[in-house]
Amino acid sequence: MIDLARCDVVFLSFDEPNADAHFEDIRTAVPRVQRVHGVKGFDAAHRRVGAVATSEHVIVIDADNVLLDPDFLSSCFDVAPRDLGRVFSFSARNVINGLRYGNGGLKIWPRTTLLTLQTHENAANELGAIDFCWTVPYYQVTRPVTEADVVGSDYQAFRAGFREGVKLNLADGQTAYAAYPDLPRAEALTLHIGPSNMERLKVWCTIGADVERGDWAIFGARLGCVMTALEGFDIEKVSDYGWTDYFWKDRIAPKYADSNVRAAKSRDLLAQINGDLGLDLTEMDAEASQRFKSTFRSQRAYGAMRIN
Repeated sequence: MIDLARCDVVFLSFDEPNADAHFEDIRTAVPRVQRVHGVKGFDAAHRRVGAVATSEHVIVIDADNVLLDPDFLSSCFDVAPRDLGRVFSFSARNVINGLRYGNGGLKIWPRTTLLTLQTHENAANELGAIDFCWTVPYYQVTRPVTEADVVGSDYQAFRAGFREGVKLNLADGQTAYAAYPDLPRAEALTLHIGPSNMERLKVWCTIGADVERGDWAIFGARLGCVMTALEGFDIEKVSDYGWTDYFWKDRIAPKYADSNVRAAKSRDLLAQINGDLGLDLTEMDAEASQRFKSTFRSQRAYGAMRIN
């Protein structure tokens, strides 16, 4: 058992527009929460979390998260002894499209793992430069403990969609065309990412028109998918917020601020995804998005993740 009431709770923020409000909500519910803010780099920020914490296990909550069940942080979490060295990644419910999976969700880290990370900007290998889950031993927990509120600004919504549009093209830290260079792109993608990631990719690229700024997230997901699957995008850039900030300010915001221009480009991206990747996606308006979310039950991953 991990006694969560005895674990340090750390709120991790960088530039999220809703970070302060979310922190105050969590601090009201969980007064012991600490905050690490503005540390550049995913690896450096998580190492800082390990440095400020003192408990054997540390609960980390990303700044774009809202707690659904604060009482969870004072409960006990039953863990098999063989898994005590893993990071427990809980599902987050995404406000845009209703997906529930580990993206952005609350995590319970062994403090020793936080202190010895070598990922992202400090990666020991190419896999670690993209995401934690390829080199850190993760254990997926389906229970949603938080809601991922990533629509605090146009940029936040776009960035959330773009990152998932890129990352959902990957398996074992590789793109489909790198894993299967001799196959057609559509066949390679289906074979490479499997049904769960394919389902999530399709939802990110179509659902959310009923949410303010949801169109920015959909646009971002489509663009990230096209750039990764079809244009040879350097996938390590997706974990570099400095590059993403530049990309937004230099390439995206000036050109696509107008909703009509953005919608036209988004339709072009959808046609490209359908034509070149065979995803067979359909434009979903606000009513269709609401109806989809009211009935959709996504595939869920549970248990220890294999790492390379």
